[in-house]
Amino acid sequence: MATRLRARSRERGHPIQTGRDGVWYWEHDREPDDPTQRLIADLLGIPPTAVDERPWPEWLSEDPAQRPTPRPWTLLGASQSLTELTRGAMGVTRRELVLISGGTLTAALLNWLTADPVAAGQLTTGQRIGEAGVAKLEARAQELRERDDEDGGGTVLAEASSALALVNGIINQRTYTDAHGARLYAAAADLARQRAAALFDTRGDCADGTFLTALRAARVAGDDALGANVLAFWCVSAYNTGRLHDADDMATAALAAVRGRTDPRVEAMMHSRRGRARAHLGDARCWDDFDAAETLLARADEQQDQAPQWAYWFDRAEILGARASSHRDMGQHDRAETEFTAADELLGPTTVRTHAVYLCRMADAQYAQGELGPVFN
Repeated sequence: MATRLRARSRERGHPIQTGRDGVWYWEHDREPDDPTQRLIADLLGIPPTAVDERPWPEWLSEDPAQRPTPRPWTLLGASQSLTELTRGAMGVTRRELVLISGGTLTAALLNWLTADPVAAGQLTTGQRIGEAGVAKLEARAQELRERDDEDGGGTVLAEASSALALVNGIINQRTYTDAHGARLYAAAADLARQRAAALFDTRGDCADGTFLTALRAARVAGDDALGANVLAFWCVSAYNTGRLHDADDMATAALAAVRGRTDPRVEAMMHSRRGRARAHLGDARCWDDFDAAETLLARADEQQDQAPQWAYWFDRAEILGARASSHRDMGQHDRAETEFTAADELLGPTTVRTHAVYLCRMADAQYAQGELGPVFN
């Protein structure tokens, strides 16, 4: 990279002396100056307008070599994407970690919202799979979701990857009814979403390629609420890796997909996710989102809603925790401590992971206020 940049700089009449160390620093949070950024864009074939419109390093996502493989939002496109992902089911491929941001992200979200896939026909090789087999795969996905509550992503990552490879093999090698096919793709979407969430949990990676594959599978399953759930988790990975505007876009797209068309618990979840994204941006509209989430959740509880099973974990403790985290992000540590305490008191005995997270964040808030006693006693 350094050698090519030096050569390109000489061609452009503004020679630079960047070496390996300089490139290393750019990869570790040091921002190159504006002329050097323009040289990098020139070398990578990125339009110079991207440098003007977006900060470093976000505009690097416009690199043509980093864009995801273009595929239609159809059964065939989802099948190809799942197969590519599960070829290396136990490892992390380059495609999983490709950055899908800015204009590329906007196009993906728009296509997901408006796509109307036409079935490409049943994949007719192999033996037909029936209700018992499909139900077993769905139960496996549910079991892994619940295990994450206690053990976190380190335990789930390998098993979700293996289960995803199994589902993909069945999709491609067995026959099934249209109804069972939709459920198989829904299971694949959820397992891919679990895998991506576990990659963030264990390695701090925002696995855009995996999330996008999950979104494709949810589209083929005809389940926009499940797709919105994928976006909700993608949003978390994005705002925790510094991609704050992308996270806001993801949560807004999720809300557009479910508003008024699904169970109020699911819609409340999407408001809460957007609230967190906006809090990271310092956007005071986050409190409106949390208020909307509270109202929708109360309606869901009154109606004894029939929310999808994957939404089982979203309750008042989650909204309080989201509010508390947002107060902490905005430097309101006293309010953060109060709401973390209230949220933690509502947690059940199996939510070990969330309990640990809330205790750590409560300790942060106490420390910020100089309250060392409760932390160390």
